[in-house]
Amino acid sequence: MSENKGVNRIFLLTVVLYVGMSFALSFLSVFVPSFQNMSNYTAILISQMLVFVPGFLYLRTVSRRVPAVVQQEEGRQEERKTGILQLLPYRKISIGTIALVVVCTYLMYPLIIVLNAISMIFSTSGSAAVLDMVQGQNFFLSLLFTAVMPACVEEFLFRGLMFQTYKKSRMLPAILLTGFLFGCMHMNLNQFIYAFALGIYLAFLVEATGSIFSSMIAHFTLNATSVVMSFLLPILYHAAGIDPDMQIQAGGYASTMESSELLMFLMGITIWAIIAVGTTCGAVGIYIAICKINHRWDYVKRMFSGGTRERIITIPLIAAALICFAVMGMRIYIERMG
Repeated sequence: MSENKGVNRIFLLTVVLYVGMSFALSFLSVFVPSFQNMSNYTAILISQMLVFVPGFLYLRTVSRRVPAVVQQEEGRQEERKTGILQLLPYRKISIGTIALVVVCTYLMYPLIIVLNAISMIFSTSGSAAVLDMVQGQNFFLSLLFTAVMPACVEEFLFRGLMFQTYKKSRMLPAILLTGFLFGCMHMNLNQFIYAFALGIYLAFLVEATGSIFSSMIAHFTLNATSVVMSFLLPILYHAAGIDPDMQIQAGGYASTMESSELLMFLMGITIWAIIAVGTTCGAVGIYIAICKINHRWDYVKRMFSGGTRERIITIPLIAAALICFAVMGMRIYIERMG
C-alpha cells in the first residue's frame, strides 16, 4: 500500500470517528444527564484526541518500517529504525523567525476576516460556536484548550503527517489538498472557507522554515487572538450598550437581511478587502524574509518541481470529504430551520 493511500485511509478513519463521536454524544446527552453537563473543555479534549490518536498510531507503525542508514566509526553502515520525529520537520527555529511568523500571520488576518465575513452571509454557526465555547469560561483554560492544543494536534496531522506525505508526490497539490481537508475537518461552512486559505498559508510557512513549529506558532497566534477577542468584545459591547448576540446575527443570511443591512454589510466587506490586499502584499514580503533568514529562499523558488507523480486523491479521501460536506449541509439546514 502506498503512503498516500495509507494517509487517506487514516483521514477517513479520523473523520468517521470524529463524526460518529459527535452524534453519539448528542444522542447520549438526551438520555444521560452527565453528558448534558459535559464541559466545553472535555468536549474539545475528546475531539482533539480523535484527531491525534489515529495519525499518531499510523506514524508509529510507519516509523518502524522505514530504516535509517547510519555510518559507524569503522566505516560500516547499519540500518536502524526511524523515529517519529525524524519523519516530521521538527527543526528548531530562531527567535527572529518566530517574531516574523507572528507579524506575517497578523498581516494575513484581514484576509481571514474578509473570508469569514463572506461565509457569514450563508452561515454563522462557526462564529457563534467559538463565542459560545469561551463565554463564561476561564481565560487561561480557554487559551490552552482552544489555542495551544489545536495548534499542536491539528498541525501534527495536516502540516505534519498528511502534508509531508503528499508533497513527496507533488508539492502544489499537496499544499492545496491539505488546506482543503483542513477546512473540511472544521465541518461547518463558516470556518471551512477561511480554514482552507489558512491551511495553504500554514503549508507555505512550513516550507519557508523547514519546521512544523512555524505553522504551530501561526495557528496558535490566530486561535489565541480569537480567544482574546471573544473575551474582550462582550465587555466592549456591554460598555457601548450593544447586544453581543445581535452582532453575531448581523452577519446572517443575505436572503433575510434588509436591503440597507445588506448594503452596509457588503460595504464593510469591501473596505476590509481593500485593507486585506495591502496587508497580504506585506505578508508576502515578510514571508520572503522568513525564507531568506532560514536559507530556504532558493529551495522555495524551485520546490514545485520534481515529485513522484504518484496519485494523491483516492476513494477513501473522497469519501471523507463527502462526509464532511454532508455534515456541513446538515448544519446549514438545521441553522436555517432553527
